Amino acid sequence: MATASSGVASAITYTKVALFKQLPLDCSIYSGQCNATMTNETEICMGVNSTELQIHLDRSTVGRHCSFSVEEFACASLSGLTAVDLAAMLGCDRVSNSRGSKPAWKLLLSKASLVLDQALDLLSNTTLRPDHPSASMILDSIRELRLDVVNMAVLNDPAFVQMWFGRRLRPFLPAVSDDFLSCVATESLDCSTYQYIVKTLSEVQSHMLREKQMSVFTHFITVYLTTNNTADPSCSSNTVGSSDWLQKNLGGFSVFISIQELQKLYPDFSPMEALASLSVGQLVGLFTIPGLVTTPDEVAMVMKYVPDPMLAVFFDEFSVAIRGNEHMMPSAVRSAMLEVVFNRANLSHPSVEDSVVSQWLNNRLPPLVISLIPSQVNPYFQILAGRNCSIGQQGVTLLNSTILTLTPDSQKEIYNHIILALKAPPALRCYGGSSFYSFVEDSFLGFQFPNLTTFLSLMPRDQKHLLVNSMPPSHLGNLLRRPDVVDDKALLCGLYSSYVQTRVFLETESLPVDVRRPTLPCVWPMALSSTSRSEVNAWFDRSLQNYLVFLSKSLISPDVTHNTSCLAFQKLVSVLGQYNYTAVDFVREDVFSTIRNYLQSATPRCYDPNHPELNSTAWFAEYIGPFMPFLTLEILQTFGSDETLKVFTVNPLNIALLNHSVLPQNLTDYYTKLVYQQDSNFHPLLLPMLCRCVAPAMAFTQLTPGESLFVLQNLTIVCQDLDPQISAALTSNLGDNIDSNAISALGNESTSMSKRQIKAIQPQQLVNALFTLSNVMGWNGGQAKSIIESLLTVMQINSASSLFTLGTLIIGVPSRVFRKIQSSEILVASRNPSLVGHMMSSPKIVQQIFVTQILSVNSTGEAIIQNVPDEMATEIPRVFLQSFTAGSVTKLNKKKWKRQQAELFFGVIAMESSTAVLGSANNLSSSVLQGFTCTSVSTIQKAQVKNLVKACRRKGTNKVKLVESQLTCMFNLIRTESDITSFELFPPDVLLYYDYSLVSQSNCRQYFEQLSDADFSVFSSELSYKRTALFDNARSCLGITTTNLTKDQVTVLGNMCCYLSPSYILNSDESILEKLKTCPDLSATQAAAVETRLIGGTTRYRLAPTWTETTLRNLDTFPLYMSSGFYDNFDQTTKRSFLKYYLKVLKTDGVSRAKIGAMKENIRQSIRSRLKRQAVTECTVGNITQVTISGITFPIDYSDINQFNSCLSAAVVRDNLEIITQKVDQQDYLKIVLTKLQEAYSTTVPEDQVQILGPASRIASIDQINTWNITEVDTLASLMDTTYGAWDPSLAKAIISKYLSVEGNKLESAELNAIGGPNLCSVDAAVLSNISQLSLRDADALDVSNCTRDKLKVLFNIALQAFQPASRSNVPLYQLIQPYLGEQTHTHTHTQTCSIK
Repeated sequence: MATASSGVASAITYTKVALFKQLPLDCSIYSGQCNATMTNETEICMGVNSTELQIHLDRSTVGRHCSFSVEEFACASLSGLTAVDLAAMLGCDRVSNSRGSKPAWKLLLSKASLVLDQALDLLSNTTLRPDHPSASMILDSIRELRLDVVNMAVLNDPAFVQMWFGRRLRPFLPAVSDDFLSCVATESLDCSTYQYIVKTLSEVQSHMLREKQMSVFTHFITVYLTTNNTADPSCSSNTVGSSDWLQKNLGGFSVFISIQELQKLYPDFSPMEALASLSVGQLVGLFTIPGLVTTPDEVAMVMKYVPDPMLAVFFDEFSVAIRGNEHMMPSAVRSAMLEVVFNRANLSHPSVEDSVVSQWLNNRLPPLVISLIPSQVNPYFQILAGRNCSIGQQGVTLLNSTILTLTPDSQKEIYNHIILALKAPPALRCYGGSSFYSFVEDSFLGFQFPNLTTFLSLMPRDQKHLLVNSMPPSHLGNLLRRPDVVDDKALLCGLYSSYVQTRVFLETESLPVDVRRPTLPCVWPMALSSTSRSEVNAWFDRSLQNYLVFLSKSLISPDVTHNTSCLAFQKLVSVLGQYNYTAVDFVREDVFSTIRNYLQSATPRCYDPNHPELNSTAWFAEYIGPFMPFLTLEILQTFGSDETLKVFTVNPLNIALLNHSVLPQNLTDYYTKLVYQQDSNFHPLLLPMLCRCVAPAMAFTQLTPGESLFVLQNLTIVCQDLDPQISAALTSNLGDNIDSNAISALGNESTSMSKRQIKAIQPQQLVNALFTLSNVMGWNGGQAKSIIESLLTVMQINSASSLFTLGTLIIGVPSRVFRKIQSSEILVASRNPSLVGHMMSSPKIVQQIFVTQILSVNSTGEAIIQNVPDEMATEIPRVFLQSFTAGSVTKLNKKKWKRQQAELFFGVIAMESSTAVLGSANNLSSSVLQGFTCTSVSTIQKAQVKNLVKACRRKGTNKVKLVESQLTCMFNLIRTESDITSFELFPPDVLLYYDYSLVSQSNCRQYFEQLSDADFSVFSSELSYKRTALFDNARSCLGITTTNLTKDQVTVLGNMCCYLSPSYILNSDESILEKLKTCPDLSATQAAAVETRLIGGTTRYRLAPTWTETTLRNLDTFPLYMSSGFYDNFDQTTKRSFLKYYLKVLKTDGVSRAKIGAMKENIRQSIRSRLKRQAVTECTVGNITQVTISGITFPIDYSDINQFNSCLSAAVVRDNLEIITQKVDQQDYLKIVLTKLQEAYSTTVPEDQVQILGPASRIASIDQINTWNITEVDTLASLMDTTYGAWDPSLAKAIISKYLSVEGNKLESAELNAIGGPNLCSVDAAVLSNISQLSLRDADALDVSNCTRDKLKVLFNIALQAFQPASRSNVPLYQLIQPYLGEQTHTHTHTQTCSIK
């Protein structure tokens, strides 16, 4: 038991007691009968020599008692032993090997029994040391000799107890044995005796070894109190309260019992009443008993009895006692106990060593910091403040071990204090130089890891870069993978900016989506600023691979990408070209906007021919790439000048982009232009198909015949409007070896064959290719005639079926062929809409012959209307249009008529009964309505007449073209109508002739608003004053007092603006320019004013330096009137490009050749003024070939007439005469053409060439005309075509005379129609007299107003005889002969009146 703990000892004792209560009767433990020590003197004294001791005793020698052994004393004769001797001997402090045995001591004390009591009295004030070797045996022997021999009464006698325990045994009690204690405890002691013995033992307790003290508790106190069978088993009757009970019954030995054991010994024991008497350990025990200590006040009450010096001991025991049951302690109690530590342990004081604090943290505080409350976090960290880093770490580690018990508030408070501790000066004193992340992670352990803002705030500013880069990528990844760690995107960017391994980090570490998303904006500038190709590839191919999905519109915006390195931008374009746009807030067009902004910042950006990384000409592929579909011409031109961009255009990679993109045509056209500016010999087959459509024609001349046919086949499919110059180039590559197969390949581009090539084709080959040729659109007359003439050598054209096979070639069939075809066959052919459609492109003379043939079948009115195609009705002679009935109304209304024709039958078709058939007068065609005359409506009801007038109110292409006599007639017929001021009901042109007095001031604006659409050019010279009067009235009505017209005034004036003086054009609102664009013509002064206004820069077209081809296009009709000085504002390329576009527009709009020629002349002068004048005779611009001539703008490049003359050969003129004369407008140029033609034919110019002279014929001399072969009416008709201008009478006479000089030729109706009235007046009266009545009758109404009196008389007489028999009752003779009246009205005219029934 001496080596067991008090707890174990106590447990054993209790076990023994419990077993004792269950023992059988024949088994005894603590029975009260203590075992006696057997003393056999013989055995003891065997071998013991006590002689010397005996001598010593006999002599009464003082001292040396301790030098003799116990056995020597026991075996000696002790008769002479005195009490003093015995006392001296008992007090000897013997060594352990001479302490003697228990039998020897009993034998000794038995022999000295007489002096024993006295000797003990002598020793009563003596204190033996606790480990005295013999004291326990002496005490046991005395018990047997003195205590065991008395009865219970004596033993319980207070005097006896006081004498023995209080005095005689007292010196030996510190060494009391277990047997002594057990025997005494079972001696039936009463409570007072027991309590006195406890008191005595407590008094000597301090002299006992701890093991002995424990023995007292276990072998005496516990045994007694558990076996006490008295009436007061707990010995509490003489006690007052638990504290008194404890003091009397346990004394100083109460420290060895737990509270639980106390309560077992004394169920009524109240620990809280005995606090002052409890030991530290017992006070600790209070906290292990559930429900005993539950409030902070109770804690304070208990801890009051724990002195400060014992706090450590208390909490040492407390930690052990509560281990395993820490969570059973009420949190309030735990917190109160921790407060005791904070308040009394003084651990935060600097004087307390770290080792002490460490011991507290390691052993004493763990159970107390469980469920630590927020208010205790600060004092806890005060303990750690300023101490060794290991202490701080130990403190956090302790808290971390209890983290599951901590509330969020407590954890937050701990987190805050860790931060404060880390920030406390000196900064980062505990940082050891390893990964800063590991340091922070170890500092916070399981507590909330700081967000990025806090994490970075822990870094001193001057150490931030070092600390950020102390983290390997894996640690930075661990940091950013923490939940919600990124709280500030700007700081995240700063982190990446400081981190030198950012690119490697992104490549190797995987981050959650919510971190990757803000990461991209941070590292994006790094990627964009990378300058080496390897670095760029590393960024985009690896580092950003998982981040590009988070691209946003803002990240690709120009603000972000503007300063991107060239190589990075290349990569960006490539990456975004393959990007998935389904989940982002931008589209491919947004990317292109960024590309545009980037490339516009320099011209060009990212190209340096001297830089190894930036010298690639694959510029478009690298910087625009897959975003080419968004490129427009306007944008492209902002990337650089033509000179700059053309360098890139020939690169194959750039060209490849055009193959895979749908690009605006003007862009591909421009690109192609740049290609050939860079390399004029660039092979067109290297271009995308669409680009080939606009490649320079000369580029195709390098192709072989086979390549040419291949390209032609493709281009005819791809190109919407293939440049005829390209077709000509490809066709010219075929040379003169064209056969039916080549023609089939050429298809519609067969029109690009020159006349020479056509004539070189074998006729049979033409027959074989007839199906192809007949479907070709766009033949010119000369080509078609050449093919027909060749075909006529091997086939006959004499039937409707043979005409059908010709298709579009029918325009080349000469009139003589139609004359020979039977009329019935012509009638059959006329019923074929396709053939008629093609015939409408035939020369007028041919159409007239065709109609004449139809009429010859049946010339009755109904037959004519039935048989003549609607489109060809204009060719029906007037004489056949006199006898129609109401049944013909519908058919008449469908046909196309001339005014002179419609006048003849208008009276029939305009009747109310006739228009009723059509539904109303409004359903009359404009072609019919133009025949309105006062004569024809004189018999028609007034209401119907008004309806007819109203029906003429039409606009646009459907407008009814009326002349002044018709308009004045209409006004006179309706002037008395009640709705005469309902201006919107009547044709605007009729309003021109209104009596303005009928217009009130209140509705004059309405009048002029309706008048704005009128044709002010209709006024004759006699009535032109009305135009001036109208403007004066308009000014009065609209309040116009100056030449500064407002936009509203311009709008109201409308077409009247076309006749305003220049001052109005210069000063009015710029809307006047838009109005002038719609005018049929501008005077020279008006055009000059428009030009001045434009050049002034005050219009929407801005200043001249900003003008482009788009400007010219937007000017609409104005370019027709601008001077050469105006065109000086454009470079030659722009002018050529514009002209190429504009000539097509003008042709479609039917603008006169004269206007076009004037414009081209001004442009030519503009070009010529910029060129250096060189007196050279050789060709320097380039020989004019079939290809050159086919160009739309030809001959604009030959602005120098000397170059035109030098570069144009006679052979080229011979082979391409028609196309040349179609494009050359200037007279001096045409003279050269005629001269070259004359060179080609030494004596006589063939008739087929004469037929296609066109405008060149007008500048011919008499001598040149005399070399022309003119035998056919077709030739005469082509020469007399008014499209090319008026003839000089002498030249006209020469031509007519030359025609008539051919045997059989005479002036029949076909010739009269071809020659026309003005030219007819050029011949002599004698020639005119040979005209037959039939010929004049069947001819058109000829304008012979310029004939001399004698010639007019001849014609009048013939006309009178021709029409008088033909005049029917409903068509006055006057209408038929009116064109030939002249001044003969004194005999054969009547006054035209307008009478209304």
